[in-house]
Amino acid sequence: MAKFAVTLASQMAAVIPETVPFVEAALSSQPGLLEPGTLSLEVQLQYLVFEPFKAVISSASPLSSSYGTRVPTPLPFLIVIDGLDECEDKEGMEAFIDSILVFFAANPTIPLRFFITTRIEQHIQGRLEVPEVVLHDLDHHKSEYDIEMFLEKEFQQEAKRNRVIRAYIHQHGSWPAADHRQQLTRHINGSFIFASTLLKYILWSKGDGLTPMARLPRALHMNTGLDDFYMQTLARVEQLPHFLDIITAVTFRPQSISSLAHYLGIQAFEVLHVLLDLQSIIQVPGVDTQDAVTLHHTSLRDFLSTKSRSTRFFVSQDRWLRLFFNSLLRVKDSRPARPGASAIIVG
Repeated sequence: MAKFAVTLASQMAAVIPETVPFVEAALSSQPGLLEPGTLSLEVQLQYLVFEPFKAVISSASPLSSSYGTRVPTPLPFLIVIDGLDECEDKEGMEAFIDSILVFFAANPTIPLRFFITTRIEQHIQGRLEVPEVVLHDLDHHKSEYDIEMFLEKEFQQEAKRNRVIRAYIHQHGSWPAADHRQQLTRHINGSFIFASTLLKYILWSKGDGLTPMARLPRALHMNTGLDDFYMQTLARVEQLPHFLDIITAVTFRPQSISSLAHYLGIQAFEVLHVLLDLQSIIQVPGVDTQDAVTLHHTSLRDFLSTKSRSTRFFVSQDRWLRLFFNSLLRVKDSRPARPGASAIIVG
């Protein structure tokens, strides 16, 4: 995270131009702020982000913005940090979280908020269990309503552009019909990637001679539109150790990361090493010991279990059974033998 504070400062300056003189003054007084490794992340954040923001907010006049408007100072500003867990600098992550917690503890009423998306990994979990932090577990978030709103907006926008759709609506009323919209939402099953793929087919396919109205009923039975996406995503991690065993276990028996590691006879970090690059298609829980790792959409299970579609990524029942029996053998071997006891493994 060597350039993290500098990046935040530059983006803040673009949105709140009044911070520029304070950032420049900090750079003049502390030349090492731009030299990686010279000053700690805590110091960089203090001089380049927190102090300039405080200085501007303390003024009585409204702030200008990059949009040319004046913003009243009481309005909270939001800094969005997406995918913090993807940062490999774990110590830097901890320093960043510690810095913002110290800042807000000293400035509880300042109109600034951080919105951070991340897995709650063990090394930062304790830091976030404080009153200054509001945690929302997205693993339990139901996205059906979001999907409905997304579909409604896209259909409305396309109706404005497409004369064929407008003519259909003029003659038949609204489109899609309520039952078709509900069926499509259920079929999408919470996957925005799948929703986008189906919309592209329904609204923008070329050369098939069909109207969007004719494609919609067909889309309700489609699951193969994501095959290329699944192949490309899985290919990125197929060389990692235990890749196919992990994918097989997740497909046949969803369980927590810790349970998955124990089941396969490997360590939790090895499971995460594979799964973290597959989060676009697999739901990876934020805590290793709690919720199960699951597939984002049932179409992925269909893809993985159909050899003609998944080819080298095919997960077979035979492979799953081998993993199952190997797990039983590890459990047996880890237990002290009882006098006179015996075990028979068939298969």
